[in-house]
Amino acid sequence: MRLEPRSEVSPVRFILAPVAAVIASLLLCSGLILWSGASVFEAYWMMLTGSIGSSFALAETLSRATPLIFTGLAAAVAFRARFWNIGAEGQLYAGALMVT
Repeated sequence: MRLEPRSEVSPVRFILAPVAAVIASLLLCSGLILWSGASVFEAYWMMLTGSIGSSFALAETLSRATPLIFTGLAAAVAFRARFWNIGAEGQLYAGALMVT
């Protein structure tokens, strides 16, 4: 097994891929919300206001997201150095275990 460089990605595809992924996830989740019998707009509004609707909610969201952001940054540094780090999640759990 070896790594091969990718061919150049067009700027349109570079922008379109994440946008399409977000739209697809919103549609899939909307289907699940409708299937459960709830209002899609009310559910999305509650998710939005519950995560960033007040200063406390925003602080709590950032507090819970910080370890995930740092784990992603650590993996990104390793990948940038062409090192395949598959243990980032375990390192996060080990660090959390040692801190608590």
